[in-house]
Amino acid sequence: MAGFVVHLLLIVALVFVTWKYLRLREMTSGEGLPDLACLQGLSSLLDTAEGYAAPHAATMAAEAEALGRRLGLAEPTLLSLRLAALVHDAGQINLPRDLFKKPGPLTAEEWFLVRTHPLIGELALRQALPALSDVPALVRWHHERWDGTGYPDRLLATEIPLPARILAVADAAAAMAQPRPYRPARSAREIAEELGRQAGLQFDPEVVQAWVAQHGG
Repeated sequence: MAGFVVHLLLIVALVFVTWKYLRLREMTSGEGLPDLACLQGLSSLLDTAEGYAAPHAATMAAEAEALGRRLGLAEPTLLSLRLAALVHDAGQINLPRDLFKKPGPLTAEEWFLVRTHPLIGELALRQALPALSDVPALVRWHHERWDGTGYPDRLLATEIPLPARILAVADAAAAMAQPRPYRPARSAREIAEELGRQAGLQFDPEVVQAWVAQHGG
């Protein structure tokens, strides 16, 4: 329990550090819009912290943007979608590194810590990207589930904004395509099968269909 309290206190303290990092002058242009190169650098830092061998956030961003175009999102929303994908796990900077390499199931305390990261990311990004207020919201909701059992707000089906539903599918697909300490990389067919199994449960069926069509299914 003492270790859990220490981690919780670290999260509170490191929220401020994350906010300060994202508030660096290089993050924004004169119009208050984020610099893509800087955000891509941050996404690479997050990928390394999570143990990805190849770019995850950048792959996810390209996947999400392509899905958004297929599903008819407007250009401003596509920009927000891409930016949200690049920094979707910004809140994980504050989590213990060993959580990402643990081969077995997480404890209740560890799950609590994991579930804080969308809220921490939203908090930091609302301060860092005031010109794009929808980006922090998408980061907050990228772990919501179609069946209403996701986190942090347990939104149900279309209560989840479409861009956040797209992020969920793009995140899962990009993650499955890379090897992890507890499993090998999956093929496109295996990813399509897993997304199909979770359509209507974890994922929006329409977004899953768009992913399958996009990958020649």
